[in-house]
Amino acid sequence: MHSHRQAFATLIAKLRDALVKSDWEAIAALDVECSALVAALRDEDAFDAGLRGQIEELSRLYEELQQSGRAERERVAGELTRLNQSKQVTKAYKPLG
Repeated sequence: MHSHRQAFATLIAKLRDALVKSDWEAIAALDVECSALVAALRDEDAFDAGLRGQIEELSRLYEELQQSGRAERERVAGELTRLNQSKQVTKAYKPLG
């Protein structure tokens, strides 16, 4: 069980670091690692209060990641909209010829 606790602690630290850096590629890779780690849990792990605490912390971190992901998606969508509008304006003022 201690190895699971250590693995979750390491994963949480890596995810927080990637979130701070907005490193979405690292977050995607760590998400795969997280899924594998959760899948490796056994029934008896439910009795480990420390491990449950880490899983709760990981759950809160995933909520932060979702909020940050939504904000990033909205930011990128806004940039794409402005770029598209800029292209349309450029086309409108381009001489025909």
